[in-house]
Amino acid sequence: MDRELPYGRKDFLRYIIRIPLLHILVNSLLCSANTTAKEVIFMSILLKNFAFSAKEFRCLKSIVAAALLVALHTVLAVFVSINVTPALRISVSFLANCAIGYMFGPVMGFMCGGLGDIVQYIIKPTGPYFPGWTLSAALAGLIYGLFFYDCNIKISKKKITGEKRSLLEIIDFKFLIRVVLALTIDTLLVNVLLGTYWCSIMYGKGFMFYLTMRFTKNLIQLPINIFLTYNVIGIVKVINNKIYKNE
Repeated sequence: MDRELPYGRKDFLRYIIRIPLLHILVNSLLCSANTTAKEVIFMSILLKNFAFSAKEFRCLKSIVAAALLVALHTVLAVFVSINVTPALRISVSFLANCAIGYMFGPVMGFMCGGLGDIVQYIIKPTGPYFPGWTLSAALAGLIYGLFFYDCNIKISKKKITGEKRSLLEIIDFKFLIRVVLALTIDTLLVNVLLGTYWCSIMYGKGFMFYLTMRFTKNLIQLPINIFLTYNVIGIVKVINNKIYKNE
């Protein structure tokens, strides 16, 4: 059987040719008759992002910047948050984790998300420590890294200079879709489902008792979080380009 790859399906291997393990894996997937080109491309990009994100730990600048963002997350969580009830809190500390996910990817996002939750608890403990919240914070960082890492955000120069412009010139709709998907998945999976389950374990009441309250709060906050995330990551891109890429 001829296992030579068609030319069109070889083309995207240039993105991962420098990563031997991924090259071998994707090459084997391409040779499978049941695997479509789109599935393999998606898999290769996903694995590439994980590999590149893991390499961020080798860069001192990345570690220092991530540590500063973890510190920022802690400050926002401790001083810029509102505890409505023991089981319900409003905070914008997730924006620091979004920045980590955008700059350093899913692996660093996962680690820093969990670390930030532990540091936050050490500085301002609220009841007994529960590892479920650390897992939720780490998963949120992972989600942000998966959706935001290495994505190309188009920032209109007119937006920066303050000139008159139309809405279509300002908004990067492709990136906005990424933000909506990431925040929606984080809200429903991590905050609502997992968060409600952790509350039912910690406080002894049924799952449905907390579900309605947490779902309503997160549903109201979701559009605000999407707006904040889109604009904050746009600012982070500008700063990141000037400091790290000298653009």
